[in-house]
Amino acid sequence: MLVYRASRRPKREFNPLDASASVARHGWRYNDNRTEILYTAGVESLATLEVVARPGWNTIKELTIAAIEVPDGSVVDLQEVGIVLPSNWSMRPAAPNAQAIGAEFLAVVDKAKAAGTRICGIRVPSVISDYNVLLDPRQKSSYSVAAWSRIPLLPLRMA
Repeated sequence: MLVYRASRRPKREFNPLDASASVARHGWRYNDNRTEILYTAGVESLATLEVVARPGWNTIKELTIAAIEVPDGSVVDLQEVGIVLPSNWSMRPAAPNAQAIGAEFLAVVDKAKAAGTRICGIRVPSVISDYNVLLDPRQKSSYSVAAWSRIPLLPLRMA
């Protein structure tokens, strides 16, 4: 299965398997600052939108996008593992109960591993469109960057 990450940084400065930014400050939508999670998008266009929807997008000259190969059958849905999406999951700033999903997901990964099942990722809704895939960063040796691409954004700003 392919998932995608985009960055405003050039390829030489972008490590798509680095999840350390997810614990900066207050965490992100589905994790707190104690739970490292690797955020990816289910489709390339959403990975792009997740970056350009942030403040300062008009200063971005180009995006670097990495397609990440994740083992087939290792990504599950919230319902499959009994994680309930809170009704306030899309609030800004992120609600603490939505941020708890990352830790719940990692606990499910550990429980599945003990039972002999492999789970690497979980599908969660995006506030923009479609779905994101949260990946367990502890398993990053199981993931590989399958392709790189660049998207120049100058034409978008001139429109």
